[in-house]
Amino acid sequence: MTEDPQRRDATGEADDGHHQVHDAPPADVPVRVEERAVLVGEVDVAAARAALMTLGVQGSPSLDRLSVAETKALLSSIVGIEAALDAVRARALVRLEAAVKEDCLQREESPRQAMQVARSEASRMLKESRSVAGRSLATCRRLVQSMPGMLTALAEGTLNPRSVHTVGSAMGPVPPHVRELVDTMLTAQLPDLQDCGTREISDHVARMLHALDPEGAAERHRRAMKDRHVTITREDHGMASVRALIPAIDAARIRKGLSVAAEGARAAGDRRGHQQIMADMFADALVGRGDGIDPTTLDIGIIITDRSLLAPAHADAATIEGFGPVPYDHVREAMLRAVDSGGEDTDLALTLRNLYADLDDGQLVGVEARSRAFPASLRRFLTLAHQTCRAPFCNAPIRQMDHIVPWSQGGATSLDNGNGTCGGDNQKEESGESVRVIHDEDGTRRTVEWTTRYGQKSRRGGINFDPVGTYRRQRRRQLAESGIAGLPAPPAAGSSAPAHPALPAATALDGVPLSAAETPPVVDSPLETAPPPVPSAHGTGATGEEPALDEGSSANGWSTIYRAFDRLQLRIADLPIIRPRPVSDDVLVLLDDMARGSAPRPSRPPGPTDAPEPPAH
Repeated sequence: MTEDPQRRDATGEADDGHHQVHDAPPADVPVRVEERAVLVGEVDVAAARAALMTLGVQGSPSLDRLSVAETKALLSSIVGIEAALDAVRARALVRLEAAVKEDCLQREESPRQAMQVARSEASRMLKESRSVAGRSLATCRRLVQSMPGMLTALAEGTLNPRSVHTVGSAMGPVPPHVRELVDTMLTAQLPDLQDCGTREISDHVARMLHALDPEGAAERHRRAMKDRHVTITREDHGMASVRALIPAIDAARIRKGLSVAAEGARAAGDRRGHQQIMADMFADALVGRGDGIDPTTLDIGIIITDRSLLAPAHADAATIEGFGPVPYDHVREAMLRAVDSGGEDTDLALTLRNLYADLDDGQLVGVEARSRAFPASLRRFLTLAHQTCRAPFCNAPIRQMDHIVPWSQGGATSLDNGNGTCGGDNQKEESGESVRVIHDEDGTRRTVEWTTRYGQKSRRGGINFDPVGTYRRQRRRQLAESGIAGLPAPPAAGSSAPAHPALPAATALDGVPLSAAETPPVVDSPLETAPPPVPSAHGTGATGEEPALDEGSSANGWSTIYRAFDRLQLRIADLPIIRPRPVSDDVLVLLDDMARGSAPRPSRPPGPTDAPEPPAH
């Protein structure tokens, strides 16, 4: 399978040289950008935005008098406008990227640096981190250049934006010709998909991809395995969420193990909710608290076709119960490992022990190895003060300490010149960005200003640990300045009215001594870094004796037997290994039909000459 030129979108090394699929003439809709107006056709976008903004902020008596039917019509129009704008935004982002690249080429800069600059510009416009903006650029590029059907579905509101962008994101590692096939097939099936949820549409696309390009599915799985990681995100009210990107079979085991343990606890009289018990046992297993999960063999339902067993080059996607489709290669490797292990029932327990035991190894050393010349005490202080990457709109964990004024340019290793950043934003110079410290009149560092090549400015300082106290002090200073117009007067003595309508009475300014609000809380706790998981050395473990059989028929009347393996070690010793073919016959037929402009021919059952050779014994 040839390498897709856009597979490296996430690294900033993508090549957008793939031409658009259809040569349809562009619509005759003029776009004019004037000094104080943006005109699309005859629509003044700025004026429309101002009217909608006023309506949204202040409301309207006529809006309040709308009936249910009229309100639904209004909402339908709003959703339609949002869908159309989302499609226009996709094209505008692609044009922004192309314009930036043209400018960078004139500056004799590399394509990779041009991509970084475009990502920074898009980040400011979208008010998202550079990482999110880069993914948006890549997804929009695929939709505009390779998937006109999905772009039309987005513009017309047939599918919601999240579903369309999920499809576009899934097309990242897919060859262009397969993208075109998926787009054509999805467009034809829109009547059956337009009321489906995003997850179902995503599963639908995954099955399509596996059927159209089974070898590519195996390669994509191997590449996705390299991206496994763990992220820990702070949530509200003292909570946090843990997300791990791991192989689907391992995830199914973990979920089943937690669920079975929770059911057992409930049966024994535990009155916590099922999900609460699962969460508690998950944390207990990771930190070594309590008894953990009983390492018994679990039933993990996996549905797989006989064609996958006999002819892996033409394999269908396997389906893990409750998780959806996964590449057959992933399941096949797990089955072969199960055979090699001798089929012992302790395989799952060993897998879980290996997974959890390895969580404490390696990553902390790697993190410390990335530290620069900042002393440990200064690094710890900056980490506490900044909490997350200080680049605009970025919420990634701090991975590196950045010299705001580079060390090579005489920048000091000091508190004022230090900034906690993630690995990507530490390479700000490559993105055409400049950064400087903003001091107040007393020379104290207050914030850091980031400026893109094209003049977009953003400022971000450290974490405010006392936002209410900051607000009170600012309001006191404002109220003390008699020359400021439009500020509410201080409440009368003894009044319980709040000092500002946005604050409840309990937060009124009067009666709160400044000393109670001016001293920020003291933070003194060790930093905890959660290492990513290490892939297990085994792949399977399930119970059951006989496979459940189910028969389904295709449009042509021939059937494929689906085997639900309750035990992956069941009768798979003779699993054949057939040399994969670059592209399946069905893909070639579809491509040939598309080239001639005709409708794709339906697939046919394998004939005598197409049947796979039986395995050698």
